[in-house]
Amino acid sequence: MPTLYFLRYPAVFQRYSVSDPMSFRDIYGHARQIDLLRNSIKRNRVAHAYLFSGMPGVGKKTTAMAFAKALNCLNGGSDGCEHCPSCRKIAHDAHPDLVVVKPQGIVIKIGDIRELQKQMQFRPFEGRRRVVIIEDAHRMNDAAANALLKTLEEPMPYNVLILLTSRYDGFPRTILSRCQKIRFNPVRPATVKTYLMETRGMEEEDAAIIAAASQGSIGRIPEREEESRERFKRETIEKIAMMHRGKGLSLFSIAHEFGDERAGILEKLGILREWLRDVLVLKETGRHDFMLHRDLLKTSETLSGKIGRASIIEAVEAVARAIRAVERNANKQLTLESMVFTLFHLMSVENENEHRNRFSARRTYGR
Repeated sequence: MPTLYFLRYPAVFQRYSVSDPMSFRDIYGHARQIDLLRNSIKRNRVAHAYLFSGMPGVGKKTTAMAFAKALNCLNGGSDGCEHCPSCRKIAHDAHPDLVVVKPQGIVIKIGDIRELQKQMQFRPFEGRRRVVIIEDAHRMNDAAANALLKTLEEPMPYNVLILLTSRYDGFPRTILSRCQKIRFNPVRPATVKTYLMETRGMEEEDAAIIAAASQGSIGRIPEREEESRERFKRETIEKIAMMHRGKGLSLFSIAHEFGDERAGILEKLGILREWLRDVLVLKETGRHDFMLHRDLLKTSETLSGKIGRASIIEAVEAVARAIRAVERNANKQLTLESMVFTLFHLMSVENENEHRNRFSARRTYGR
């Protein structure tokens, strides 16, 4: 039975993540590309194969998924309605006529294409069209590309094949000539800024800073944010843990590593507070399994063995005061510098008695 055959497919055939926009109206930018696809639906001139090209994270896959939803929406029209069974199944990663092919390792092999061809011989299970999306299609080896060419030469009317690539020059001309080519350009910074303000609730100034650094790739913003978080944990927190060995000027440089935009500063302050909470947990219980940031275990153990409980609690409170100050739009750099100097003195204290002597009165910045 075809349904059983589908279930035997290897892991290379994957469903789509529901965390991304799923309809044309949810996409920021690419108005010309979207109009072309919507008009092809309205005029019943949908091509059997498309090649979406553009930089990574620019919106190729998001647009391909919106196209798949529109093609199978039970309420007709040129966009998904979000309410019919077909749209809901795609939104919940459960539509049998949507297949996403990804490279296994560094290439897409001929076996992957042959398995795909077997499925494409059958009519769609329940939709009007079966939509097959091949990610990083330029990674097909020569044998896989030749096998795919046969599918392109003998298309079935109920299959739509969408190749996604960031390397347009990585395809044989025989494949290029049989696909409708759609180029996705970087999204304009103003559009990225609007996206961040409307979907992330960012303030205009913060959104403008991130938009300028996005290089026109909305899809890579989370990746860059994650890289920034990991770098902050790996570098800045390590410096904070060891900054009692530094000089005054190095403290200013640590404050600058929190960045300039408000949302990013608050996120990093939140990570710093969580890490200090881990240090306190280790100090009180010695339990690693209660930690939020176990990747910082060695650093946390070192600091928890160096300073006392009261100093750690005071450090947590210092970070909390900085968070409240930034939330109230206080001068960000002064707030961060004041917090860093407080942490410097706290982490230079090696016992509870010295802490009580040197910090009889708390600093009150941000109040």
